[in-house]
Amino acid sequence: MIYRFANFVTEISPVFFNKYRLYQYPLKTKNIPMKTNLLFVRRHAPAVFLTWAMVLCVSIAAFATTYYVSPLGNDASGTGTLANPWKTLKKATTSVTAAGNIIHLVAGTYTETQSSSLATGVSIEGEGFASTLVVSSITGQWSTLLTLSSGQDTNGNQSISGISFDGQYVNETTNKTWIAIWITGRSNVVIHDCKIINFRDRGVIFDGNDATDPHSDPGHYATGNKFYNNTVLNSAANTGNYGAGLVNIGGQLGMEIYNNTLVQDQRANFKNGWPIKYWDEGWLKGVKIYNNTLTKAPYVGSYPGENGDWDFAIEFFNIQGIEIYNNTIQGSIDLNYNRKGSYAFTAWIHHNTLNHSTLNSNFESGIILEFRTESIIIEDNVFNNVCSGVQFNTRGVANTGGNNPESPAPAGGYSVLSNNIIRRNLFSNVYQGNGVGTAAGITVISEGTDDPQIQGLDIYNNTIVAKSGDAPWIGIDFTSMGAATASGTNINVRNNVVVGFGDAWLKGTSGAGNTHINGMVVTHNDAYSNGNSNAPSWPGGNPINYTANNNRTLNPMFVSATNFALQAASPLIDAGVNVGIPFVGTAPDGGYKEFGSGALPIFLVDFTAKENNGKNLLNWNTASEINSDYFTIERSTDGRNFSSIGRVNAAGFSSTETTYSFTDASPADGKNFYRLVMTDRDGTFEYSKVVVITNKKNGSISFGYVNLSASSGSASIIINSSKSQPATLSLIDATGRVVLNNPIQLQAGMNTISKNIPALPGGVYYLRLFTSDETIVKNTVAR
Repeated sequence: MIYRFANFVTEISPVFFNKYRLYQYPLKTKNIPMKTNLLFVRRHAPAVFLTWAMVLCVSIAAFATTYYVSPLGNDASGTGTLANPWKTLKKATTSVTAAGNIIHLVAGTYTETQSSSLATGVSIEGEGFASTLVVSSITGQWSTLLTLSSGQDTNGNQSISGISFDGQYVNETTNKTWIAIWITGRSNVVIHDCKIINFRDRGVIFDGNDATDPHSDPGHYATGNKFYNNTVLNSAANTGNYGAGLVNIGGQLGMEIYNNTLVQDQRANFKNGWPIKYWDEGWLKGVKIYNNTLTKAPYVGSYPGENGDWDFAIEFFNIQGIEIYNNTIQGSIDLNYNRKGSYAFTAWIHHNTLNHSTLNSNFESGIILEFRTESIIIEDNVFNNVCSGVQFNTRGVANTGGNNPESPAPAGGYSVLSNNIIRRNLFSNVYQGNGVGTAAGITVISEGTDDPQIQGLDIYNNTIVAKSGDAPWIGIDFTSMGAATASGTNINVRNNVVVGFGDAWLKGTSGAGNTHINGMVVTHNDAYSNGNSNAPSWPGGNPINYTANNNRTLNPMFVSATNFALQAASPLIDAGVNVGIPFVGTAPDGGYKEFGSGALPIFLVDFTAKENNGKNLLNWNTASEINSDYFTIERSTDGRNFSSIGRVNAAGFSSTETTYSFTDASPADGKNFYRLVMTDRDGTFEYSKVVVITNKKNGSISFGYVNLSASSGSASIIINSSKSQPATLSLIDATGRVVLNNPIQLQAGMNTISKNIPALPGGVYYLRLFTSDETIVKNTVAR
């Protein structure tokens, strides 16, 4: 909306309201020639006029124009008003160029025959992708329906929403438009609540800079771009020469891709691209990909890369500080040239499900890390029906791969693997598969040179289960380290459960002297039903400085053949060693999941307790939080049986450190054990580590003798009390069911309590006694 005063034009657009929405854009002023006769203005009170003009400018600054397009409109005679709309998006984007304005497509079907270019600051909205459909009939190589193109570092400050875009791809010979939306050089562009279908080559491209295929950091990044609540289908090609993405991103800093459904499985064999793909060599920093459903067609090749196809759902180059979480993925995550830069991690991949609901007989991967990989954190993921869970694909130490070759080369070469963590993951139904590939739960692969360089790798608390009848040979595989220049140091394999692999659960390179590992700790693992009598296999000799102890060969006692949590009677409960991961009880359990806990939405840094004037002050910090809801503070007097004493709300979502505290104003006498129950918004939870503090007063109550008779239905209990006081006595079974809950009156001294109880099956039970001052819990066995 433009108001003319004297010889200037002011675009009124700092803030405007349209259909109950609030928008904010910058105010722009520019000179243009005027035809208006200003004699009347000059003759009458110029000061008054200027004051009025300023007031008018301020008052109408709350408004900007929405222009309308309708299938019933007219590009020749239309004016873009609701009463007289235009007919095509092309006409609207050509006519509307002032920042802050909106192009509104009323419900209906539009046919576009020419490419449209959207000006900076102009947004496009439909009335919902179910009712607003733009069909593109544009043809030709690299044909694009809608472009948003500027020089690098341009603030786009615009959005596209509520529209379906159809490129009319039917098959390789019957198709129209190649690309739906192509964004170049712009920041703060948001695409949301759209549907993009049937484009020949790609759905959307976000290109953050002017560089073309830069092999070193381009130095310019788009910021603030978002892609969310969209559905993209059948719009990514595999041509044999390249594979494209439904969403393609390059030169992005802090971009977010979330709540989308991206599916590419509709085309003939070897013709499907990937859901998410890098653009122009990637260069991605601080990108977050979360809460998406990503589906890549099942892999049909007999070797990786056959006919240009791979099993990738996500493929990125040149990454720093990216986060991939809470996604449901069919297909693999492939990350190349992985440096952390100034971030705490190169990639944090967590709480994803990588699954093929129907097992593919051909080879399928989970997470693939290629070339240099440092400070990767892979945790709390589920990998199901894959042949390799996590694989490091290294090349020779001098092979740069063509991207950002450092000079001199980094210590360990261009494929060095340093300070990587794989923990609390479930790898289920890991299978050999047809075709070429190294099947294993976790594996380090060398492509032709056998010289991996490992400088710190922690493999903690994973559960790795092979598929019965098609098991791979090795669970955790270090067999590609045969060259004299290979090197592995500071490798830790602890608290894992590995089941059902044909050769060995853990194996090194064959050939005398070829292990090439110096500094390895293998403890507190459980290997069951594997080859080599469930022992690690080091055909080249044990690693130098090798620690191996407390490894078991016991049935882990999973809940079922498809549920790999531990049963209550599992020998692996509290059988692990503390490796800095929160746990329940006196020690971590073996495997990916603590008994009785759920998924961890919070990355806990520290949890401490200290006494202050008879009160206990609890402090804890989180490094990041995802969908977190609240913390429950629990206390115990015996370190095993906890009850809630308070609640603190969580931040919800945070990528920076957050500090919390809670004061227990009435701690129990003697030892107090505390833990946090960290709960997210879908109800899943996990426990923190346990901290303990001793308060100086002695306890006023304690259990003496306890006898539960399962056969006679009676309980005999001796309770010592320092004073006369009322109390409540509860009996709880191992599932948490309350069997007995009665008030009792304690006298000073020894109290003998006899109670009738229901007939009990044999097993572990918990007696809880609480007064107004304290609570104590004792575990016992009914016989």
